[in-house]
Amino acid sequence: MVNKKGQFEVEEQAWGLLDLVWPRPDLLIIGMGASVFPLSPETRKHINSLGVRVEVLDTRNAAAQFNLLATERGVSEIAAAMIPIGWKGR
Repeated sequence: MVNKKGQFEVEEQAWGLLDLVWPRPDLLIIGMGASVFPLSPETRKHINSLGVRVEVLDTRNAAAQFNLLATERGVSEIAAAMIPIGWKGR
């Protein structure tokens, strides 16, 4: 998941669910565990090509951001992918 450059990289097939859901969320919040890894350009490009913006935070802040935005905008517009806080990434 973390490439040699220290970037979070996930194969395109892993994001297949975003291609299936309707309505498609306009924002995906990714919680990276206790610390934040930058998203690889390839992964960001693929998610953006689905019409979904992406925001990367540590999991604690990602969960809080998701809860706030889901309350304000509704859960159909926001999606989240959360990695447990104990995850080391390597």
